[in-house]
Amino acid sequence: MMKELKTMRRFNIRKAKKPREDKTGAVVMNVLIPHMQHVENSIGVLAMSALDLVAPATDVFLKYRQAKWIQLSGHEGAFFPAGPDTVWKKRMSKDCNEVSAYRQIMKEDVRDMVPVFMQEVEYAGHYYIELDDLLHRFKDPCVMDIKMGCRTFQESEVSNSTKRKDLYEKMISLDPNEPTLEERAVGAITKLRYMQFRESSSSTSTCAFRIEGIKLKHSEPLINLKKVKTADEIRSKMQEFLHGNTHVKLALIKRLQNLREKFECSAFFRKHEIIGSSLLLIYDEQTVGAWMIDFAKTCPVPDGLVLDHRSAWRVGNHEDGYLTGLDNLLQILEEC
Repeated sequence: MMKELKTMRRFNIRKAKKPREDKTGAVVMNVLIPHMQHVENSIGVLAMSALDLVAPATDVFLKYRQAKWIQLSGHEGAFFPAGPDTVWKKRMSKDCNEVSAYRQIMKEDVRDMVPVFMQEVEYAGHYYIELDDLLHRFKDPCVMDIKMGCRTFQESEVSNSTKRKDLYEKMISLDPNEPTLEERAVGAITKLRYMQFRESSSSTSTCAFRIEGIKLKHSEPLINLKKVKTADEIRSKMQEFLHGNTHVKLALIKRLQNLREKFECSAFFRKHEIIGSSLLLIYDEQTVGAWMIDFAKTCPVPDGLVLDHRSAWRVGNHEDGYLTGLDNLLQILEEC
């Protein structure tokens, strides 16, 4: 049985005289707010009220919190409330790239752009990562989950050049007109071909990012957005998300420009491919913020390689297009 978790944060209520940035970079408006030293994020299942408990949460606690959780995309059953302002993210084994990523990022200036990593936890035969829960500070926020990069699969996933009939069948079930004459003759395709086909239907292929989900105030989450592909379509969704709030737009631009600068200077990111990671944009009437999240597929590149995260990807160079996506996202935001 694990030791009882200690309460990880205490906070004081104070009145801000004017809009300001807190230590995480979130812009805080002129209202009464909880002021916390490092309030960050997790993804998938989000947000909880301030209650002390031994993790993971009991059934009663989960029922109490159910109405306050936000599920934007995937990760069902992967997150659990762990304390007044932390969550546990479940992982499949003791070995985990994500833990290594967090430990290294916590040593760099870019650490305020990601969830604060608390600890590794083993409980009842399962392994978890404890992270700060960003939405602890927000009240009925608007949230956008953006999957970053020009690909969402690792090179190791598509290194096998064997042509597979099952993937061909999946392709034609989604789009009967997609296969080439050669592919039709063989009746099989490689996994790389299939993965690139799947991503070609979204803005991952055109803008190096895609909107995975949107949660607007007093609304249910929108998650069927993978067909949003063009810059115009993205701009329309972004305008819907911003809802005419110019101060939110400007605060997000400033935050993302700061992220880009720190990312470009990071020794960690120069030596790691960032696959399947998201940006989480959040705001309410009080606070605006954006954070990098989800490093489960973040892996070191082979010795001798240095990534710029903007070069075109080809098998073997490990480029992921993360900064290309961030550049495009900023441009679209500025045009909104």
